Amino acid sequence: LAAALSARITDGTYGPGARLPEAALAREFGVSHGPVRDALRVLERAGLVSILPYRGAQVAQLDVQEVKELYQVRAALVGLRARWIAENPNRETFLQQAETAVARLEALAADPDQGEAYADAALALNRDFTENVNNRWLRSMLQGLSLQTARYTRVGLADPEHRRESARYWRKLLETIRAGDAGRAEKIASENSLASRDAAIRYLESTKSSINSK
Repeated sequence: LAAALSARITDGTYGPGARLPEAALAREFGVSHGPVRDALRVLERAGLVSILPYRGAQVAQLDVQEVKELYQVRAALVGLRARWIAENPNRETFLQQAETAVARLEALAADPDQGEAYADAALALNRDFTENVNNRWLRSMLQGLSLQTARYTRVGLADPEHRRESARYWRKLLETIRAGDAGRAEKIASENSLASRDAAIRYLESTKSSINSK
């Protein structure tokens, strides 16, 4: 239940501030209130949901400070992830699969109407990279951050120019990992993560400015 709800939050089905009434969710999923309450608490710990006294649960708001804090950590972790994969002598099998995914990103980035599809593909590729790193502690930490950062990655990728930039980063990263240049791969992966941070911040600040001007 928590996984189903988190997917709806990260894909934008439930937007920031959306109410998540226990009774309605219990009816929809055919369960009692207890499992719904437990699932909402899981999502609260993950930073996706706020549970307010007398008001119940709602989707957490997107926040610039949270973006900065999350991506400072994430940039370091994805850099290490790229380094570990580049240093893996058996990396070629994974890279062959990643090649197909990166080619798809490049095709999607060329079409300004494919924002949602690009975000889906980029998040899937990120998951694949995490699943293929042979450091279980690093893998676990990245998986733990994935729910919180997915929403921000999506809003950042709403910008067509950032999608094109993102596709270029992925191509450069793939080539660098294939060459076994671990130091440069770490740097490129961290830069890509920070570019996602900056794009998300620009989106949030422009949205806030638009609301304030009305």
